[in-house]
Amino acid sequence: MICDYRLKVFYTVAIKGSFTAAAKELGITQPAVSNHISELEGAIGDILFYRSRRESVLTHKGKILFDYAEKILNLYRCADRELVPVRRDERKALVIAAVSDAAKFILRPLTEYYTRIYPGTEISILERGRDEAAAMIADRTADIAVTDVPLENYDITVFATVAVNGAAAPMRTYYLSRTADGDNHAVADDFLLCCKTFK
Repeated sequence: MICDYRLKVFYTVAIKGSFTAAAKELGITQPAVSNHISELEGAIGDILFYRSRRESVLTHKGKILFDYAEKILNLYRCADRELVPVRRDERKALVIAAVSDAAKFILRPLTEYYTRIYPGTEISILERGRDEAAAMIADRTADIAVTDVPLENYDITVFATVAVNGAAAPMRTYYLSRTADGDNHAVADDFLLCCKTFK
C-alpha cells in the first residue's frame, strides 16, 4: 500500500487512544510509535497529543492533522484500489436505503465514484421513506440509511447539508445511520471515507 507511515502511526494513535494500543495494532514497538510521533511534532513545531498513562488525547493541532490524515490516507487507499485489480473473493455488496432527495441528488454520483475506486462492490440504492429506511436498518436488509432526520439508537453522522433546487426547504441536512456491528461494517467504512474525498 502507498502510504506515509508516520501519518498512519499518528492516525492509529488517535483512533486507538494510546501509544501502546497503536503499537499493538501496527505490529511495532511502543518506542517506535513515540519516535514517529516525535518526528511529526518536530516538523509541526507543536505537540499533537496530550499524554497520560491511560490515554492520549488530540491537541487542537492534532485535531486539525487528524482531519487531513483521514482524507490523505483514504486517497492512498483509493490510489491502491485503482492501481491493483480487485480479486474475485474481494467482491462485496452494499445496500443503502435513502429518502428520495438524498438518493437522487447526493448518492448517485457518490456511488459512481466509489465503484470506480472499488470496482468489485455492487451498490444498491433503494429509495425509501424515513420509517421504512429505519426498519431496513433494524432488520439488517440495508447496511446504511440516509434520512432527513437522525434515527435513534444507531451509529449516526451528518452525511451532507445541501441545497436542493425547487424543494420547499432548499437547505437540507441528511444523516447517515448504520448498525455498529453490521456484517458489512468495513464496506460501509470504505464508502464513508470515499465520500469524504469526493469532489
